[in-house]
Amino acid sequence: MIRGAVQPDAAGWASQARALFLKDVRAELRTRVALSSVGLFTFAALLLIALATRVLKETLTVDLARLPEAVTSEQIRAHMLPAWDDPGKMGLLWVLLIFSAFAGLAHSFVHEEEAGTTLALRLSMAPGAVYAGKLCFNLAVVLCVAAIATPAYVLITGLHTGPIAEFLVLMIAGCLGLGAVATIVAALAAKARGTGGLFGALGLPLLIVFELMLLNAANTLYGGDVTPLQSIKDFGGLISYSVLLIAVSAVTFHFVWEE
Repeated sequence: MIRGAVQPDAAGWASQARALFLKDVRAELRTRVALSSVGLFTFAALLLIALATRVLKETLTVDLARLPEAVTSEQIRAHMLPAWDDPGKMGLLWVLLIFSAFAGLAHSFVHEEEAGTTLALRLSMAPGAVYAGKLCFNLAVVLCVAAIATPAYVLITGLHTGPIAEFLVLMIAGCLGLGAVATIVAALAAKARGTGGLFGALGLPLLIVFELMLLNAANTLYGGDVTPLQSIKDFGGLISYSVLLIAVSAVTFHFVWEE
């Protein structure tokens, strides 16, 4: 086990994290590995979604529980609802964002092992600074992907944003959680000399809970008769889960990084 000589103070820790973040940004702008992987996957996924949902987004259905016993054709037409509702569209959007981000973020620690710079990072930086720098870089990539893919997805599927403030909270909290999952799982995969397949397998348990909480928040976002307490519960739960992931990952990261 190799440990750094001295743990830096708060200012030095932040400086180290910033230096690692800028190094990764420069390396990405030079090689464009993550951007190319994410961009290609996102473009292909959006194209396939546009083709697959061309008819689905125009299909209507009826909620039979809301119809009276003696129903007329006019009443049926009046109760027509979209077969593909906004919570379902939001769920598919996050499936797209998850796979798009994972296509590019799988190399956030693996390329350090491949380039032989892991030992230099261990000797020159505190584990917490390494985690913070990688987390900031992954969050930047996820936010860029979301900022580009979400408007295109809205145009393709007709997704309604609903209350804009709550929509932004959901998207930012989701990106925060996704970046946190990707960072710690990438570190585990790199230590195991893993590939992209191992990256996805390790992240699956965390992502299942993450997606369920996102769907709960989406149902609250588009629900017509949701109480303020329910909104606080679902949106607060999503934010708390994201923050908890970061906190637990930061505490346990040095065991993964130094062993």
